[in-house]
Amino acid sequence: MNLKPGVRAPAFAAVLLLALAATLPAQARVDPVARYREALDWMAAGETYRAVDALMAATAANPAYAEAWAALAECHYELREYERALEYLGLAAKYGPRSPAVTNLEGFCLVSLGRLDEARAAWNGTLAKLPNDRDARFGLALLDLKAGKPADARARLSESLRLSPRDPRALLSLALITRAEGRAAESAAYLSEALAWASGDPDVSYAAAAMAAEAGDAVEASRLAQAAIAARPTHAEARQLLASLYYDRGALAEARSILDGSLRHDRSDGRAWFLLGLVEAAAGDLPAAEYALATLTAMRPDDELARLAVEQLVMDGTALEDPLRAEYAAWRFARAADLERRLLYERAAVEYRRGLAIDPYSNQGRRRYADLLRMSRLYSSYYGEISFLRDIGKADQALDDALEVYGSFLQDTVSAEWKADPLALAERPYRIAVYSAGQAGDPWHPGGDLVAARYIRDLLTASPQLAPERAVPRVAEFADAFRLAREAGLDWFLLVRVAETDRDVIVSAELRTARTGALVARIEAPRSGNDRVTLAAARVVAQVQAAVPTLGTLLARKGDLALADLGKLDGVAVGDVFLVIRNGAVTVKSDGGGLTWAEADVVATLTVGRVDDEACEGSLARVGFFDRANPRDALVRKPAPPPAGTAVPAAAGTTAAGTWSSLFEKVRGLY
Repeated sequence: MNLKPGVRAPAFAAVLLLALAATLPAQARVDPVARYREALDWMAAGETYRAVDALMAATAANPAYAEAWAALAECHYELREYERALEYLGLAAKYGPRSPAVTNLEGFCLVSLGRLDEARAAWNGTLAKLPNDRDARFGLALLDLKAGKPADARARLSESLRLSPRDPRALLSLALITRAEGRAAESAAYLSEALAWASGDPDVSYAAAAMAAEAGDAVEASRLAQAAIAARPTHAEARQLLASLYYDRGALAEARSILDGSLRHDRSDGRAWFLLGLVEAAAGDLPAAEYALATLTAMRPDDELARLAVEQLVMDGTALEDPLRAEYAAWRFARAADLERRLLYERAAVEYRRGLAIDPYSNQGRRRYADLLRMSRLYSSYYGEISFLRDIGKADQALDDALEVYGSFLQDTVSAEWKADPLALAERPYRIAVYSAGQAGDPWHPGGDLVAARYIRDLLTASPQLAPERAVPRVAEFADAFRLAREAGLDWFLLVRVAETDRDVIVSAELRTARTGALVARIEAPRSGNDRVTLAAARVVAQVQAAVPTLGTLLARKGDLALADLGKLDGVAVGDVFLVIRNGAVTVKSDGGGLTWAEADVVATLTVGRVDDEACEGSLARVGFFDRANPRDALVRKPAPPPAGTAVPAAAGTTAAGTWSSLFEKVRGLY
């Protein structure tokens, strides 16, 4: 190489080295230790995404950096990416010692993935080396809660507290457990102790705020949530709780401000989008509410409550002909068609009815639902659906042909022969109201209790026995619901409660009589995985329908033949026997355990001979010497004598497993 005069070789070499360094990959110039320390600062500030960025740079510069891999696993645990966190923990163990911290975090990842036996083995391994390790003891206490053993969990945590009296996590866990056990004073003492030792910790402040909210102390909950946000402005859970508290008391502008801040920090925060939709709906801004909820359903198509909320918004706020209705109904119809292909006909029918509630004028949706009714041999119902399409001007040759064929076929049915009044057949004997009794703690979807309760109310509209009230208000306590239902002259009311995490839901309900408030059935529907809200609501509705006794009306008679407004949809079959009871003499028992009447008011029996979808024909047999059966008399199923020695089953109670499973999620969030 020829050098220019005056340029010395060493100087040229230095310039050449600098040029070569500029061409090297960026990670070769990164100081992994500096980036690791930077990541620890970001983690302490709650800036998980920035911490991940720094740690990725550190591990790229030094692939054998065990501490950085472990910190990266911790970040992904915070992001609920548990499989990825396990991968990083494996790398941390590969390049460094398998420390108790690595093993313990592995256990918490395994619990979050439902691999409980593996988690127990991991924590037992830690305790074999370090018998007083607080994380491992906490993890095993968590498994005790999952198994419905709160006493064992309390014993483990109390021992941890004896070894470390200032452990805020153990104190908060014990506060949660004792509150669930009904020991309010003890719970308050644990909570006060936790705050005394860790008042500046945002996670402790948030956990205490959630407990205060669950106890109904909105003022203290707001104060503690604000303290958590002051200590860590990006604390998503604290911001969510504070926004929900503002929303509950009608401070919509304040709630919107908090949620806007949450979304500026993280546009993928589904909880913030959901609550923002409810806030905008409460403020009367339909486009903004629809945008927020539609954004969430597009981002997370499996978020059932978001979809239900936006559907309810559209049903309540738009005209029947609005194109927006057809857009949302199309999703329900597509889902129904998929369920049909999988031979899940009952669930498909529910989806078709939901789609038609959103868009009643849908041509294809109603045709598909009608075909499903025809396949189920509900021919009168099928004819009614296609007749509706004709009435709204959506008939074609195929539909006209079907109307002619089935119109002729149905001339021999009970309803046609008796020329039954469709309005009389559609009348339902019971009025029921659905109330939301609120949510437990800091729910995953604040306000989702009202959405779920409204959905249950909508499902009840398909019952031939129940006429649900349109409004679904939230009540503070049982007394409020009892007063509203009794003063409205209803027959039944349903109190719905929702407990929810990001993966599970427990929909609990109490069916009570409106006249006396007596408990008829206590229902609990815990569900996990996909379609959990839909399946839980369906279980509640099915048990309500099973608990309500069948009640019908004698519509007309011709000699010893009579027409009644009970049919296949009410579960009536040929050969069933009903008592005919004087009009006005049947009431719901004061304890809610069925119907009651005086034996002197039984005027006849009706034995079903023919039945169609909504009506039946039967032969009357008088009771006593005189013929006293008349139209408008009541029909109840003839009670079967109980077998000797058979005990009457008690109403189902709330299972302990569901209670402790919900508590498990709250305590798990403290790690």
